[in-house]
Amino acid sequence: MYDELLPSLRCPTCAGMLDLRDRRCDVRGEIVSGALHCECGAVYPIRDGIADFLGPPRPPTIAQLTNELPATAWAYERLWRPFALTLLSGESFPYQRELTLVTDWVDAARGGLMIDVACSNGLYARALARAMPPSTGHVVGIDHALPMLREARQRARAVGVQVSYLRASAQALPFASSAARGVAIGGSLNEIGDLAACLREVRRVLVDNGRFVAMTLLAAQGVVGRAVQMALAPGGIVFWSREELLAQFRTAGLRLERSEQYGIVIFTQCSRGRGD
Repeated sequence: MYDELLPSLRCPTCAGMLDLRDRRCDVRGEIVSGALHCECGAVYPIRDGIADFLGPPRPPTIAQLTNELPATAWAYERLWRPFALTLLSGESFPYQRELTLVTDWVDAARGGLMIDVACSNGLYARALARAMPPSTGHVVGIDHALPMLREARQRARAVGVQVSYLRASAQALPFASSAARGVAIGGSLNEIGDLAACLREVRRVLVDNGRFVAMTLLAAQGVVGRAVQMALAPGGIVFWSREELLAQFRTAGLRLERSEQYGIVIFTQCSRGRGD
């Protein structure tokens, strides 16, 4: 975690400001250990550069339990993610195409705080950090799974980008209201759990006219696709029709600006309008 993030952090329990104590930094300036204290009595430790707002793992679904496994974190970007959108969309969809779309739609070039929610190995977080002009903002990735965050941090450090990583819930984001210019989420809305609470938190942390960009998987139309998705449902993975998904955004106070669909893959850009 880096100093640039500290002013935006808040206690997810009471929304109070946090005081960093016992800090230790490495030669890169990353805060690698310490603790964030709140006046309400909550204490959130920082270990190996990752601030933990959750405590002991309690994954509620099979899908989230799977993400807690070190093997899943190791395999995610090595064996699955580079080919995922090509398989799911039915057309060539390499990283360059996906990441350019996400960073352009969220407008990372504006700078400010950018949040990658349910970041997994930090694919979007690294892309946002690269797209942001130097010294204009900061990128933070959050996830509930510590193995994913450890892999994400290693990957960010390996390519020389500064990204802060937090272990936190998508339904209780540890940030001040109106702190972020952009929020991105890649493929995780389907397994996030309480989608309505997650979207309300996204809206809360966005500034006026802030942007929310999501890549989500829709309900399949074919017999085989529907069968596969039905088999995944007991594990906590949910698929919606386009209309159902967009209705969830509207209910949360997020205004759809544009969308593009490729097979069952949909990219959406929403905003929190000024004064909404």
